[in-house]
Amino acid sequence: MINILVPTDFSALSKVAVLYAIKIANQLDGHITLLHVVTITQTVRHSMHDKIKDLEDDLITFAERDLNKLIKEVCKSVKTTEPISCRVVRASDFHDAIKKEAKRLKTGLIVMGTKGASGLKKAVVGSNTASVIELSQVPVLAVPERAKFKGFKEIVYASDLKNAEKELKMLMPYAENFGATIHLLHIAPSGKDVEALEEKVDKIVQRLGYTNVVTLVLVDYFIEGAIDQYLGVCKADLLAMFTHNLTFYEKLFDRSMTRKMAFQSSVPLLAFKQKR
Repeated sequence: MINILVPTDFSALSKVAVLYAIKIANQLDGHITLLHVVTITQTVRHSMHDKIKDLEDDLITFAERDLNKLIKEVCKSVKTTEPISCRVVRASDFHDAIKKEAKRLKTGLIVMGTKGASGLKKAVVGSNTASVIELSQVPVLAVPERAKFKGFKEIVYASDLKNAEKELKMLMPYAENFGATIHLLHIAPSGKDVEALEEKVDKIVQRLGYTNVVTLVLVDYFIEGAIDQYLGVCKADLLAMFTHNLTFYEKLFDRSMTRKMAFQSSVPLLAFKQKR
């Protein structure tokens, strides 16, 4: 059983994430907790403190009501195998609240919505999801606004190969639960040493013994574009990535590039934080 945490602000986008999470939970016998964070004001004049406190109390009451309303609404669209829990917390920092709740609930997966955008809109819309991906120690599933859950049969794991064996071990339980094929994809910025890279990938897969793995090394300088194209070619249901500290090739897997893929990807993005 897996505990799934779904932060929500009651937007249409967060509702997409809730519906998606329910279908995952149904398949994995998981338990869902919906979380709404009421952001509190830390520094106010003493004369305003009581008024601010009353306002925050009202916001919590309204949020609890809206959470119960949301549950009733989504349950009309999809059946749930487990009751859905609700949590409203007040905190000065949204991301810190999610981190604490994830730890308290022993969360195995955080599910959030994300919306493709550009320019200033990209900086605002879905920024919470991208920031949670950057900071969370728990895997985060970023769900595009038009995504519909049909299971995870084809999982593309985009790898820089530096920690591929360790990362595959983390990804394999997800693939096994859904009977999925993993596409281990490495994008090389040049054609140099491609054969050696292919041999390295094959040896990693052989050592792990997971049979449902397709390995592929592509040459393309525009890494994120190559990944997005391959997602369409193999009709991927999920893109898996691991966030790393920045090095030369890891520009794809650093926090900013993972953020880009969260916005750019046409399929859900499962982001893990690589622990070194």
